[in-house]
Amino acid sequence: MKLRAGTICQAIEIRSPRWKQRVVGIASFRVGAHNAITITATGKDGKRYYPSELYASGDTIRACEQQTLPSGIQLYLVPISKLEPLER
Repeated sequence: MKLRAGTICQAIEIRSPRWKQRVVGIASFRVGAHNAITITATGKDGKRYYPSELYASGDTIRACEQQTLPSGIQLYLVPISKLEPLER
């Protein structure tokens, strides 16, 4: 997704996705209209699996499956395949 430089994006950092399900869990209170998602998980060589920022609109995230954690926080389980590279 190509956004203008002045477009405000909600920055979301994911330490580690759920590898078996191939999804990332995003808390409902973190979702904005435009979301810049950074996955910081690294391999044994120290390189990040997803080195560039990824993008998902708020509507795309809200359309995904939800899970409620024991603490009461709502998570959206967003498939990694729905995320697209972010360009500015």
